[in-house]
Amino acid sequence: MSRRLLLKSGLFLATFSLTLFLSTGFNQSELTATQINIDAAELPTRILEIPSVDQQGNSTSTHALVPDWTQISFSQMPPISQSGSNQTKGQETELNRTWTTGQTPDQFLTLGDISLALKPELLSVGFIAQQTGLNLEQVALSAFPLIGQQTLNQLIEAIPLLAQFKVEEIAPVADLFTTQAANLNWRNQTLTQVLSSNPQLGELKLGQIDLSSYSMSSLPNLESTQLGALSGWQTTPIQDVPGLNTLPLSDFPNSVTEFGDLVLRIDTIYGPAEGRRTNTISGSDVQGFSVNCQGSQCAYIELDDLENIGRSARGSLEGKQWISGKYQEVEGGWGCLQGINGGKEPTGRLPFGSAFKVVVMEPDEQTDTVSTALFFRFCSPCGCSPYFIGPVPFFTYRVNSPIFVGVLEPSPSGFSSIPTQADVSTESSVMSQKNSLSPPSRQTQSKLTYGQVQGVNIEVLSEAITSLESSNLDLAIGPYVCADNNRNCGMALGKYQFMSYNEYASGVIASKPGGEIFLAQLAKGYQPTETELFQYFPPADQEAAFVQSLIDKLNTTVAEIDPTTGQLFEGERLIERVAQKHFGGDSSQVDGQATDAFGRLTLKSYGLDVLGRYRVNGGTVISTNTRLNSQ
Repeated sequence: MSRRLLLKSGLFLATFSLTLFLSTGFNQSELTATQINIDAAELPTRILEIPSVDQQGNSTSTHALVPDWTQISFSQMPPISQSGSNQTKGQETELNRTWTTGQTPDQFLTLGDISLALKPELLSVGFIAQQTGLNLEQVALSAFPLIGQQTLNQLIEAIPLLAQFKVEEIAPVADLFTTQAANLNWRNQTLTQVLSSNPQLGELKLGQIDLSSYSMSSLPNLESTQLGALSGWQTTPIQDVPGLNTLPLSDFPNSVTEFGDLVLRIDTIYGPAEGRRTNTISGSDVQGFSVNCQGSQCAYIELDDLENIGRSARGSLEGKQWISGKYQEVEGGWGCLQGINGGKEPTGRLPFGSAFKVVVMEPDEQTDTVSTALFFRFCSPCGCSPYFIGPVPFFTYRVNSPIFVGVLEPSPSGFSSIPTQADVSTESSVMSQKNSLSPPSRQTQSKLTYGQVQGVNIEVLSEAITSLESSNLDLAIGPYVCADNNRNCGMALGKYQFMSYNEYASGVIASKPGGEIFLAQLAKGYQPTETELFQYFPPADQEAAFVQSLIDKLNTTVAEIDPTTGQLFEGERLIERVAQKHFGGDSSQVDGQATDAFGRLTLKSYGLDVLGRYRVNGGTVISTNTRLNSQ
């Protein structure tokens, strides 16, 4: 059933669509239904709305997915995918670190590592418990190892008014005195009084007794204690502070959030066979974020303004390059730890602050997707290492997806990255070499050779259709519809109003975590939110599905007989018929008189209108005979 036509049989279809973003790197022969999805590493996301301007100068907005830091904690991040270590030979120091594949960041990062970025030392024990729903009466004191490391002198310095409580009111301390100072008479004395007459007891550590039988509430006022007041807080792993590893990153004193508001569109993806790229927005906080890639293995994503549509529109950010940190590294780190990892880190950006670095990893030209990852660092009071602890999987994007880049500030010039010598698979290398011997140019590439399918230019045909039906509603949610004798029911979704049971939409949605449940809800009439639509069927997926549907229609229609000519569909008649199928469905009558819901267009007039727009936009058609003679 069509998504756009109210046929005389009574089937309702809605009529929303948007101007289509297409990339010069699009390869129609390699796009399949299983490739039109975006993996966000199962991180919770939210919609960032970016004010924009359309081609007519009208105010509009574009949407991008960004992590929802109100729902993401260190333990909820994806696990690191590569083991590593930094060991000082013959020395046992706090700088010796080891991380293992499968660990989440809370397991290999300490409070000191994130202090400069997030200030966890300012958090109180009670605030963490309140924000994470933790009942301190039900948490064993042994679950907070830092407490066991404190001497009594350190405890009374850290915990407000603790010294004024009587010893019998501080059960763990009473137990400590009973086991470590059996002859001591501490009855009816405050902790201050006991330590004043027995100063040597101030060096006893609470961990000298078994703390597993005491709750955290057994230490009066512990909930009011700031983490930074406890001795040795810097070297404490995040996971060893009860509740901290589940605290949303937005709740830290310096919260993780978007820095700036710049979102760009991924225009093209290039593999590691590329070389010499100088219009970059990647680098480090040491060398700036416009570090050149002068040598080889300059894999990157090329970016464009969101509002720039088509190859003729060029803005100030056109062609910006985010270089892959898998293949290129830059200088990083500072202070006493600058030399760790040879002073090198993957090239990338800090769009969400300095707690971690976002790195473009593997641009895949075959699927038009690119993976990104997070890299972390460790710090001490005298400095921080480069961002080299990773990768922790982040978002995977496809061509035409919006990507948040943060703030573009002036950076020093003259710096260049160096290759990492990362392995390139044979398949990737061969494909990248094939596609990059003559990289496509947005200024010079001919429309005749761009995206040709059955002699039809996909980009021009797409522009013709979307110019006829453009409403700028990429998050449009249409009506609930049941078709085919109620065998298929669902909601019309997105700019092209794909029905949720349509194969192009359902395959993408089902591939997302929770997607099949979402589809089942839609089939029962559930009204989704815009956030859910963006999560399960984002605009880039809608675009890819739309393009793939056109390709499939072209490839099947050329094998059908045109009842008007008695010949196979080809040339301009092929364009007319594909437009009709898009409008009324694959089974719609050729040149039929069925109209849309508003009675504006028939199948026949719709096809003719699209053909006219195709011609006006400079589209040409290579007929079947011409193609055969040229082979």
